[in-house]
Amino acid sequence: MKIRQQLALRVTVVSALITGGILIFIFLLTRGFVHTDFVERLTQQSRLEVLHYATPQTKDVLPAGSFLLVNPETSIYSDLGILLHQQGSYVIPGSWIAFMKKKDVFNAQRGEYTTVGRKYTINGNGYIVFVSDKDLPGQHELDILIKTILLGWMLSLVLSYLAGLYFSGNALQPVKHVVREVNQITKDNLGFRLNLKDDISKPDEIDELILTFNALLARIEAAFIAQKRFVQHASHELKTPLTSIMAEAELAMSRDRSVSEYKRTLDVIAQETDRLVMITQGLLTLARLEEGNMQIETERVPVADLVRSVAETFNRRYTSRGLTSSFSELTASVNGFSDLLQIAVLNLLDNAVKYSDRDVVLHVQEEIRNVIFTIQDFGIGIPAEELSRITSPLFRASNAKDVIGAGLGLSLVDRIVKIHNGELRIRSKVGEGTRCEFILPLAD
Repeated sequence: MKIRQQLALRVTVVSALITGGILIFIFLLTRGFVHTDFVERLTQQSRLEVLHYATPQTKDVLPAGSFLLVNPETSIYSDLGILLHQQGSYVIPGSWIAFMKKKDVFNAQRGEYTTVGRKYTINGNGYIVFVSDKDLPGQHELDILIKTILLGWMLSLVLSYLAGLYFSGNALQPVKHVVREVNQITKDNLGFRLNLKDDISKPDEIDELILTFNALLARIEAAFIAQKRFVQHASHELKTPLTSIMAEAELAMSRDRSVSEYKRTLDVIAQETDRLVMITQGLLTLARLEEGNMQIETERVPVADLVRSVAETFNRRYTSRGLTSSFSELTASVNGFSDLLQIAVLNLLDNAVKYSDRDVVLHVQEEIRNVIFTIQDFGIGIPAEELSRITSPLFRASNAKDVIGAGLGLSLVDRIVKIHNGELRIRSKVGEGTRCEFILPLAD
């Protein structure tokens, strides 16, 4: 059963209970009024009957009236309980007579008959009068009322159900709208967000559902982006060491070589394999940090060890290019991940080598609270209007189309620096070169 029908059914049940209770109350109130009115008419008849008996001359002045009674039966007794007059066959029990000797008013219901008893004093004589009759008109009215109430009650149930279907359908229209919009979402448009009404200062339940669903979409999109970035970054970072391993292996197999040459080849392959392990671990750590669903403990990374490792890797990778290092004695440390920081520095050095044919400058400076890594090249530079987009994934400067690359290096560096609570600054001028700085807070 759909929610619309469930809501309509519940509205119908509630309406049935409420209207049923009101109709029962109306019936009981009406029945009480009919009975009270009938007793009043029997009382008036008893007064008329005793007047006709005690003063016959009043029959001409006050003719017998039925007071809408069908067939009233009258019994008149003296105040001592002696029967003086009886009209009809209805028998008055002795207990009623005994009761009226002590009381002034008597009402009783026996079977279909209603009986009233009253005391009167006329010309100094006391009388006890009983009048009994069936309230056929009143009962007929109550029967009609019962039928009307049942018919009206059943009609109200039908109308309540139809009204419930209509109003629940209207109330669920926003839900149907949400369902239609959700059905538009695929893996290719995870950036889609459900539309909210213009004024959400007082959000209703549907607005809260949309906000919650949009937040869920944002988390899913972030997870997909993190996965996509990992694949992009992995392909970018793993390409260089894999290429080196393949080149060394092919070179070694191209002809017979001496033992020392084979050892050198195996040494290079081992170093590049270590580099692969470091890159893989670093990228996995970066992916898990970007997902934000787990906490990874940082370590104290000595700046001197980091620079030394980066310089060794650079010199081994680029034997024909020079690295001009400029830094004072490094004693401080930073909190972070050594593998990721090496990836960041080496990416900047790789870019410097790729876009410049001169030596690359690496300068590291310790300050009171920060350490600044500066990589300077003297290559083609970056157009000023493109600097704001240079860290976007897969974006490449317009003057770098002829240089092999994927546009992922600076994007990865930017992510690593932000994870370490640092700041990446890039200044460049076309034809003069590029200066990249990233600033990291020192460990406490």
